[in-house]
Amino acid sequence: MPGRLLYHTKSVCPRCLRAVPAALLEDGGAVYMEKGCPEHGSFRCLVWEDTSEAYLAWLRRGGLEPGQLPASEAEAEALPGSFDARAARQPASAALMTTNACGLDCPVCFTRRRGEAPRQPGLDECAERLRAFRQRAGEGALLELCGGEPTERRDICELAALASGLGFDFIQLNTNGLRLAESPELCARLRESGVTTVYLGFDGLSEGPYLAKYGRPLLEAKQRAVENSIAAGLAVVLACCVLPGGNEGELGAVVDYARRHMPGVRGVYFQPASWFGIYPAGAQARRITIPGLIRRLTGQHPDISERDFSPGHYEHPQCSFNACYMLDRRGRLCALTGPDTRPEPGVERLRATLRRSWLPSKSPLLTVGGMAFQDAWNIDLLRLGRCSIQIIGEDGAGIPLCAKYLSSSGGDRLLPGID
Repeated sequence: MPGRLLYHTKSVCPRCLRAVPAALLEDGGAVYMEKGCPEHGSFRCLVWEDTSEAYLAWLRRGGLEPGQLPASEAEAEALPGSFDARAARQPASAALMTTNACGLDCPVCFTRRRGEAPRQPGLDECAERLRAFRQRAGEGALLELCGGEPTERRDICELAALASGLGFDFIQLNTNGLRLAESPELCARLRESGVTTVYLGFDGLSEGPYLAKYGRPLLEAKQRAVENSIAAGLAVVLACCVLPGGNEGELGAVVDYARRHMPGVRGVYFQPASWFGIYPAGAQARRITIPGLIRRLTGQHPDISERDFSPGHYEHPQCSFNACYMLDRRGRLCALTGPDTRPEPGVERLRATLRRSWLPSKSPLLTVGGMAFQDAWNIDLLRLGRCSIQIIGEDGAGIPLCAKYLSSSGGDRLLPGID
């Protein structure tokens, strides 16, 4: 095993999803995960595009002491939990999977498979799950309505009103935005029904990313969705899936578009592509990690510096990065965060931050951050045990998102789809 060994953990074989020991090590100025399966051999995956010193410093800033990580395979084997167990942590937010239907067929989709039978839980079933989830997660729980594409449900406003009636005061709609672009009336009805925030797939300011991802031009529709949502009083967060060799040169343009549409647009959230669901063979080798994404972003926008960003604290620090900006008198973004930023620990603090950042507001604030989801190549039980974004199961239990959609290189899943 070449390079500097950092610590041990548990992962899975990308081919059969069997739990296997894994090690994190530095080699050539980057950090990799190495693991081996008795049946399918050895695997290596890039997890951090920077030195081990920078990686370990980032962990410390996120409240994780490297000296307490497993120093041997035996220590890692003794770690509690598993890859298909219920989430160990109370979630900051959790997603109700409303339908697996969608009018698009994205090559990086992880919530459904091609040819999957239609599935849409009824309102009564949704209500049962939501009640159980709220009882477990507490009154401050944040809710996401996901799919598929949730606006494919004709009763999506009724579902949102149901959730609002159960006491959810932060309801985020995760959407491709096509129906919002078509109908200002739908945007208004969603706001009236209790939806507060639109988490909108928005991958660039040219047609290239949309042609690559959807096979058709959609930039105009995405922009109309933003405008219609803001006009209806909905907060907008632009969710940018970053594809290697695709839209990685448009990150600064997305942030600048958000700046021009403040305060209606409240945030930009980058998601480097994770390889589960539908993906081409060999795609995982072209991986973008958090430091690589931050470097690309800071090189494309004059107001943004690497020093602005800090790791998540409640979730594993390798999972997320965040910064907050205000608009100054010259119309530039001025960082409110920096290298000394230390997020307060605890789920209630994180929920309060998300409410302050992503609910509708006239304050001239913009959050810029992102999350690196795990797949079968890089999944790490140490990260999974600190999952803060979960899927609501049948009995209201939380399922870590990265375990819920974990799929092998052959397309087999650890867990079933929307159920």
